[in-house]
Amino acid sequence: MARLYEILGVPFGFVIALFYGLTGNYLLSILCLTIVVRLCLLPSAISQQRGMAKQARLQPKLRRIQQKYAGNQQKIQEETQALYQREGTSAMTSGCLPTLIQLPIMIGLFQVNYHPFSMVLRLPTETVEALKVAAEPFLDGAKSNPYRMELYALEHFHEIDLPSITGLTSDMIAKVDLFIDRFSLFGLDLSVTPQFKEPTVYWVVPIVSGLIALVMSIYSQYRQKKNNPEMAKNPMMGCMMLYMPIMQIVFGFMFPISVGIYTIMSSAISFAQMIVLNHIYAPKKVLAKVMIDETIYRRSKEENTKKVKAMQESDDK
Repeated sequence: MARLYEILGVPFGFVIALFYGLTGNYLLSILCLTIVVRLCLLPSAISQQRGMAKQARLQPKLRRIQQKYAGNQQKIQEETQALYQREGTSAMTSGCLPTLIQLPIMIGLFQVNYHPFSMVLRLPTETVEALKVAAEPFLDGAKSNPYRMELYALEHFHEIDLPSITGLTSDMIAKVDLFIDRFSLFGLDLSVTPQFKEPTVYWVVPIVSGLIALVMSIYSQYRQKKNNPEMAKNPMMGCMMLYMPIMQIVFGFMFPISVGIYTIMSSAISFAQMIVLNHIYAPKKVLAKVMIDETIYRRSKEENTKKVKAMQESDDK
């Protein structure tokens, strides 16, 4: 698992370091990463919005299949799959890519957050190792965790005998000092992971993350009921509405609040994107365009058939 964290941390460390170099602010760096991720997922979001419209269009045909083969579940599944293949869509059009992609991003940010010297500030490896060793005397046995040693060194940076650290220059010290000043939000240390059994102000991050996910789920279910009433009757819809908020809260207690803040930013941008796309790619608009495209295609096919037939008749003469 540690190896997986390292692999995922390398690209995210590079991106965060790049944005930190441009903005000089760790939170702004996370915001920039969030925007980049959402832009990369935009084509998928548009495809999902169009897929929802196509799903709504297929509902009458799906109902006819269910009525025709009532009691024969295997035949219903076969005919349903055949219908999806003819229409060029699927029952999973909405997909779960945006949801699945969040986990590796969280793990990557987790890795970056716990390695500020090596992954964000890009200090030399020998210097980072020397800082980690120098921080050990300030830790008790119960608190010591090898994976968090860079964070421990960051916390005790001004207690360490800095002149004795190999390769640590005055410019590096200035960079670290600036990073320490900006590694917080309203006084909250971004490296802290909220503890479920210890209520603190840090609980606000997973709670806000869960609330935004709940609002998004309610809005999605409202759209589903409006565009696809039959699917909305599925009892699993209610479970799915609560699944993402619960998962967001769970993740909020698993990762440092810097990761939780990324989740909040990502969810807020995703929610705004969802509303905009729902307006631009409203089901009625999408279906109207699909019908126009199909009409054009059908007429074009008929014209080509007539031309081929006319050529064959001409050759016969």
